[in-house]
Amino acid sequence: MSGTSDIEEVIARHAVGELDDDTPLAAAGIESLALLRIVVEAAPDTDMEIDTARLIDVHTVGELRNWLLEMIEQNAGVPGSANEGERIR
Repeated sequence: MSGTSDIEEVIARHAVGELDDDTPLAAAGIESLALLRIVVEAAPDTDMEIDTARLIDVHTVGELRNWLLEMIEQNAGVPGSANEGERIR
């Protein structure tokens, strides 16, 4: 993933209807299995750690996008990750 537009594409593939930052995940058709698929697709490295406990606090499309961007940013530069030395702009 290189940034916001890639993440928005992943979310859109699993969602239904029109989306904005305030769209509840349930209204977008994103339930637990789809949510996990989105996280896996967005993760640039299969070995990266994912704090799934924080997903409990994600309720809208905007919160999901921000959580995914934060997850990728936190793993950027982690030794052995696909993004080692790469930063999201």
